[in-house]
Amino acid sequence: MPHRFYCPQLVESGSVLLVETEAHHVAHVLRHEVGDVVELFNGHGLVATCRISAIRKRDVELEVLDFRREQQPQTVLTLATAVPKGDRLDWLIEKTTELGVSRIIPIITARSIVDPRASKLDKLRQTVITACKQSGRNHLMEITAVTSWNDLLRGFSSDQRVLIAHPGKNEAVGTPTTSSPDIRPVVAVIGPEGGFNDEEVQSALAAGAEAIQLGPHILRIETAAIALAAKLLLS
Repeated sequence: MPHRFYCPQLVESGSVLLVETEAHHVAHVLRHEVGDVVELFNGHGLVATCRISAIRKRDVELEVLDFRREQQPQTVLTLATAVPKGDRLDWLIEKTTELGVSRIIPIITARSIVDPRASKLDKLRQTVITACKQSGRNHLMEITAVTSWNDLLRGFSSDQRVLIAHPGKNEAVGTPTTSSPDIRPVVAVIGPEGGFNDEEVQSALAAGAEAIQLGPHILRIETAAIALAAKLLLS
């Protein structure tokens, strides 16, 4: 498989330029030469086989040889998740990108202890690009701005299936059925290390969410997010 590079300005024919980080990666990290063939993707399903035609100080020029368009996956999954500490968030973003999650919504709940700054989210978007390059994914996972609990609830709609992960043992808790014919976009909600409080759970259920549990053990944020994404996307 040829090396892959992210090019948001990718076109279906003619010449394209890689600049800044991607150009540096081509010329100085992987040490490609004129005539080498690589693959470019624009993050929205357009993928092209390209030949390097020029390597300059600030950019790399490539000729498009062939292209294809890849459709979005049938299952559209949004993870609305509390934010874990430190590099555990980077790991969550990398792995959910590889699994095919469509969107991440960082949320603030009553027991949240991490509120990532905009600069951190920008760095995480670069992590998404890197994970797409490595995994062969051709649609970038979206990372939204940090969202409050009430704003998240107001965004629920009847054309979505909303699941809230909660380790309770009442009758409302169950495991999602992957064989269901329900093809609505899914929003899966993951709480902080201390879990959702009772008011948050009840408000989510009142807004139309289904409570689910992810097995008999208490999972960390990133483990719960990855486990639920794998269950919904790979089953």
